[in-house]
Amino acid sequence: MATVVTYLVLVRTAEGQATDHTVLSWFDPTLTRMSGEVPWPLKIPVTMLFAGTLFVVCAIGLSRRAYRRTVMAALLMGVTAALAQLLKSSLERPDLAHQIRYTENSFPSGHVTVAAVCVFALLLVVPANVRLIVAAPGLVWIGAVGVSTLVTGWHRPSDFLGAVLLAASCYAVATAFVVESTPAPIDRPQEHALMRHSLNGVNTAKSTEWLGPNG
Repeated sequence: MATVVTYLVLVRTAEGQATDHTVLSWFDPTLTRMSGEVPWPLKIPVTMLFAGTLFVVCAIGLSRRAYRRTVMAALLMGVTAALAQLLKSSLERPDLAHQIRYTENSFPSGHVTVAAVCVFALLLVVPANVRLIVAAPGLVWIGAVGVSTLVTGWHRPSDFLGAVLLAASCYAVATAFVVESTPAPIDRPQEHALMRHSLNGVNTAKSTEWLGPNG
């Protein structure tokens, strides 16, 4: 839902596109394009990053015998990456603000989607006491990849934001399937009645013993 709202507001409205262009101007890609240099986060091939993270996720999950979390983490990675490519190929970007020369759709960013979903997949399988340790550098990594796509002129801020929200939304759905809920206590009237009957019998026996034979 958050990804849809981002697309409708920042891509499908003139005001949103103007805001998108203004924020993009803060990350001037001119020098990067002239030098031909690519920031180091983008030098890692997306397929290599995806495959390597998937291997690590499966290794951690299976070693912890967290089979459900391992399966959901793998599905999270595959489904999220596929959704990003499907959205990018099917959505349109009309030229409403008349400020951007190239108006072909680039929403959401595939690079940022993969970077984000790799972090979220790891969070699904690592122990709870180290999730914060994984999350902190993970957020830095997502930000580095996103900013790199802006300074190279590969993507717009809306692409960056939409990719993060897409991965986060899929992560929230995956988490719902792996969180173990505490079962509600089952009310068994017959067992309760039998327990009360037994307690009454014990109390009666104690009273008789206390009163003695002449009681």
